[in-house]
Amino acid sequence: MTDQSTLPKREPQDAALLARIGQGDMSAMKTLYEYHADAVARFVRPRVRDAAEADDIVHDTMLSVWRGAAGFQGRSSVRSWILTLARNKTVDHIRKQARVTLSEADDARVDDAPNPEAVMGAAQDAARLRACLDKLPDRQRAAIHLAFYEEMSCAEVAVVENVPEGTVKSRIYHAKKLLMRCLSRGGLK
Repeated sequence: MTDQSTLPKREPQDAALLARIGQGDMSAMKTLYEYHADAVARFVRPRVRDAAEADDIVHDTMLSVWRGAAGFQGRSSVRSWILTLARNKTVDHIRKQARVTLSEADDARVDDAPNPEAVMGAAQDAARLRACLDKLPDRQRAAIHLAFYEEMSCAEVAVVENVPEGTVKSRIYHAKKLLMRCLSRGGLK
């Protein structure tokens, strides 16, 4: 697993690797793959829920990185760009499986819910928290994963999810409320 505390320090290295990949450097691709494949897998697996399909999406995403590296324009971090590719691959896969509902109403509310530490502190053990996370709607679970496990800002999550930043804040707000309810009463309702 990747040490999350190194994420901000990785961006210059990732950008340099991507430039080398754009020139066909396989060793740079191997390095970038080794660093980001776990994060892509952690992002994809809860959405697809089939390990083999998730692995295929991870590999397809990284193949897109290889093919598109020369076209990377630096408008987002390399990690955000890779996760956006993963999101697009995942959505394409789900559409092909005819399991996606594309219209979900989101409230544009200000996030005044408890901070992440309070939400996480309410869980007595990791298994209980994981069970509560698994019960969240897919879009809320994805926003929580990106914001708290991948340590992305709401703006970065918005880029990856291809939604307005306010939508991300709303999803996180509602997800945290549902998590608190699940953790305090033993289940989402």
